[in-house]
Amino acid sequence: MTRNTKPKARQRQRQPSMFKKLPKDYGGSLRKTRKGRAGARPISTRHTMHLVLKSSKAKGEWNFLRRANKKSIRRIIDKFAFVYGVKVVSFANAWNHLHLQIRLLNRFAYRPFIRAITGSIAMAVTGRSRWKKATEASQMTEALKASSDTKDRYNSQMNGKFWDDRPFTRVVESYKEYLILKDYIRMNEIEASGWQRKAARSMVQVEKRLANSG
Repeated sequence: MTRNTKPKARQRQRQPSMFKKLPKDYGGSLRKTRKGRAGARPISTRHTMHLVLKSSKAKGEWNFLRRANKKSIRRIIDKFAFVYGVKVVSFANAWNHLHLQIRLLNRFAYRPFIRAITGSIAMAVTGRSRWKKATEASQMTEALKASSDTKDRYNSQMNGKFWDDRPFTRVVESYKEYLILKDYIRMNEIEASGWQRKAARSMVQVEKRLANSG
């Protein structure tokens, strides 16, 4: 008498992927880790990219939201976006850091574009230029050193580089990520004008509903 046995279900073997999943993030605080320093910056012309520039020195007169600084920063970004063929999808100035959602038409445009805007913004905000004579720079630093109550300001603002880290970028591959980033940047823009995050999130949702209904 034969015994009825059910055939064992064949386990589907997972085939290893032929293509290694590449990272999408680069720069910023990631540079402080070994993994974050490995490899080159991911650049995409097919997808948009999230770009973040941060400076802890953007305080007081160097605050990005000061009227003169705000106008200069936007003018600089628009100017070099036009020069290098970079489309700025959305932008937010958050007093000590900048959020941009950009699309590159040419992958080789990223490097000259980022060098142009970071250098120009730093010079426009601080009023300092690498082409200034040493005597002029000396007079400015001595004026800050002269008063004891400006010592901390001198140490924090005049020493070191203006930008905290290398620019942070993230390739935004899916349409869902694209919409999330667009809302996030808009939320940062609203927060920078004085609203709390919860209120800013609600305002973004209202704006989306009104746009869809129209």
